[in-house]
Amino acid sequence: MNESFVVPDKEIAAFGKGIAMNKQEGMYLYGIADPSIAKLLPPPLTLPDPEHPMAYIYIVDIKEPTFAPRYAEGGIGVIAQYEDVVGLYFFNVMLSGPGALMGAYIGRETSGLPKKLCESIVAKREGDHAHAYIERGGVRLVDVEIEIGSYNIPDVNMEQEKSGEMPEGMLLDGGCLLYRYRFDAEVGARDMQLVFYDSPTRYFSWEPASATVKLASTPDDPWGSIPLQTVLGAAWSKCDNSIAGTTLLHKYPDSEAAEVMRYLFAGRYDQTLLKK
Repeated sequence: MNESFVVPDKEIAAFGKGIAMNKQEGMYLYGIADPSIAKLLPPPLTLPDPEHPMAYIYIVDIKEPTFAPRYAEGGIGVIAQYEDVVGLYFFNVMLSGPGALMGAYIGRETSGLPKKLCESIVAKREGDHAHAYIERGGVRLVDVEIEIGSYNIPDVNMEQEKSGEMPEGMLLDGGCLLYRYRFDAEVGARDMQLVFYDSPTRYFSWEPASATVKLASTPDDPWGSIPLQTVLGAAWSKCDNSIAGTTLLHKYPDSEAAEVMRYLFAGRYDQTLLKK
């Protein structure tokens, strides 16, 4: 075991390689948000379907991450677009459990995910009923009850439903629109970049479900401000998720970084940083 602050050459060469969040199990939910959600997107992101923006919530237990002990994670976002690139834009992602600190650091520093630590994330299932929630600052930011069987909207179909029939699971492409930047105490955010985070998922099971969801806010975590109108459906799933890489999409001039940071701040930091 290496017990030095100086890591051997052969070991440091593996840093950041082969990162994966394996043996995930938990709840995935899709819904339609009010078109006003467009006001929460940093420019120049837009909505691919401005009249029916797709919202997304997940709450899972990650049992075998490659870089940390197990931890739980959950996030809320919307499908967004930059030019011809479509991906998930996450407002916030929460983590808890033994590996949460390393999961938050590696996600924020290498990829730009808007991650925070929270007190509690639960995704538990008993028979055909499941309950999932996230708590931070003494508030249950999201609370989801699901019944396995069918989606809220009966004619919804998801490609992942066939994954249980495949011995090696079903590999599907996916990705996020994320922001990376440097922070300077004198000038604030600078060197702002929009990147595409290429993150394929291998699904081993996908059980359709109906769901009810409640969102709430604190000054630090305004989940309740997400205007979710309709739940299309949910699922209980087992899957592996990995990182294929990131691609630079857009560089902001430093003169625009402060404006973009208005949209990013709450997903990454707390109000205490705004007090002089």
